[in-house]
Amino acid sequence: MWNAYSASYIKNNKTGNRFIMIISFLAAMMLSLVSGLFYNLWADQVNQTVAESGTSGVEFTPVVIAYIVVFTIASLALVMMIHHAFAATMTNRIHQLGILQSIGATPRQIKSTLVNEVVVLSLPAIIVGNIIGIGLCWAVMSIIIGSTANLRDYTLTFTYHPIVFIGSFGFSMLTATISAWIPARKLSRITPLEAIHYGNEPVIKRVKKYRIHSAIFGFYSEMAHKSLFVRRKAMRVGTMSILLAVFACISILNMLGVSGLSTERTYFDRYKNNWDFLITVKGDTYSEELLSDIRNTEDVTGCIVHRIVNSNTQIPVDYLSADVQKLSLEKLNSSFSANEAGAYNTKVAIFILDDKSFAKYRGDTNDANVVAVNIIWDSVNSERTDRQYVPFLNDGKEIVLNVNGKDIPVSAFSDALPVLREELTQYALTLVMSESYYTTLGFDLKAEETIYTLKMTDESKNDALAERLQGMLEAYPDYAFEGRVQELADEMQIQQGLRMIVYLFAGILTCIGLANIFASTLGQIHQRKREFARYFAVGLTPKGAAKILAWEAAIVALRPILLTIVVNIPLMALMLDAGGITASDFIAKRLPLIPAILLFAAVIGFVALAYYFGGKKICDMNLVEVIKDDTLML
Repeated sequence: MWNAYSASYIKNNKTGNRFIMIISFLAAMMLSLVSGLFYNLWADQVNQTVAESGTSGVEFTPVVIAYIVVFTIASLALVMMIHHAFAATMTNRIHQLGILQSIGATPRQIKSTLVNEVVVLSLPAIIVGNIIGIGLCWAVMSIIIGSTANLRDYTLTFTYHPIVFIGSFGFSMLTATISAWIPARKLSRITPLEAIHYGNEPVIKRVKKYRIHSAIFGFYSEMAHKSLFVRRKAMRVGTMSILLAVFACISILNMLGVSGLSTERTYFDRYKNNWDFLITVKGDTYSEELLSDIRNTEDVTGCIVHRIVNSNTQIPVDYLSADVQKLSLEKLNSSFSANEAGAYNTKVAIFILDDKSFAKYRGDTNDANVVAVNIIWDSVNSERTDRQYVPFLNDGKEIVLNVNGKDIPVSAFSDALPVLREELTQYALTLVMSESYYTTLGFDLKAEETIYTLKMTDESKNDALAERLQGMLEAYPDYAFEGRVQELADEMQIQQGLRMIVYLFAGILTCIGLANIFASTLGQIHQRKREFARYFAVGLTPKGAAKILAWEAAIVALRPILLTIVVNIPLMALMLDAGGITASDFIAKRLPLIPAILLFAAVIGFVALAYYFGGKKICDMNLVEVIKDDTLML
């Protein structure tokens, strides 16, 4: 009997069946794709950890955490899509199933019937969706492998473990089964009479009034708002789906924009005229022969050797400039602290240059032995993204600093570091002196590393020159070699690969969200045939119904878009501050305006399409048959 009933329902409810099968297929395909990508990228992180450290396992780096977050969000969105599709269809049958219950059907029989129908409708769609998802995963991973092949010490390959297929398949079926079981469970808790009288229109004691909306936009706008208010709980899934998809994609686009702009402002561009090659030799190793060979190498226009020795000193108040005393040193830099004597304890960085480079830095007409970089960021009156500097020390006063028990007289002041790849902002106080004078003070010329900063004549000769320089360094086993041109090329390739992966995940989230939008919206409209039939019975025209649905579509689509924009403003402020970028600079160069417009248009289009199809069925329905229909078949 029940098999015959299920077969009859499936045969006569073709629209609803197609809806369920399509949603099951899309959800299974996307879940299979997301699961496969997550597994491959997770395996990539494991291989990368093994290649770098020789140990297995994955550290929870920001990249890994990002994978987990995206996978979780996508999976939840897909679960909501499957659940809502089944819930919208099955809930429609409570009235019908209540009649069956009244003539003797038990809740157990009804549950069994619904589950059987789910298996018949969903199983083929979920299997096909998972298989196609595997194919899409292979295609996507092939693109990723091709774009990142030159950046790895090992080969990234596509893998698909059977457990991934089993997991995505089982997850999809479990969600579908639970979604079908919920209405049956609801039936077991209500009487047959309540089930028979169960309608699609929820009973609301108090409906919110929209007088202002009605006055401005008219009657149909007010009706749309009231309808959405009545169904606010049912619409919550669709609204959250839109909000989730739009927010995730816009946030990702903004993050990429900030990252790209920040990269442009890194040393690759900022220090283009400062260095081309950087050789860092670890330990106390220093060779005059190496320096001579580098400077005599063809196509090398200059080489500066420097070391950095970090120490501590005390700065009396009268050593400070008038600007600093007025602004308060503690407010300018919290690393400074005053001792009992009123002097400020501070860190000091000593830049030790080779004699030739130091003479060039101070100027040939100057006989200074110690140069103080005499600027400090005015953090009180300027932002980090647009720093203004004031004099640090009183350059009109004779200044002698005690460092490690040695008195070091400051003989000159400058507002800039030597031409190096160094950031002034990471040091509280900076002194620059020559190697010979440093040793004259009685210090041992020891540092953790010696850095050679090179410039070349022509970037087109970068590769050949890099090869010659690395040949010179074979006698120094513990060294690091950096080339600005090559690092820039590698960084751009890495950024391209990263953007592709991020865009991929953003696209997946968008597709899931749009599918969820379509499913939830169309499902809600299908449930409202009886509601609109009653509207038509009291004089509403099909044109009027179309206007109500059009207003609903606009509200459903625009509300999460506007909310996303509002929420993203403070989020973007945090991103820009972290990247040291001004809002005007971001808007002018990296604001993802066109992608955002296309995304918003896609959301509006999908919502409009769902309302169009649903509205068309409503406007074309037979009024008498709908009112009389107790089965509410779609």
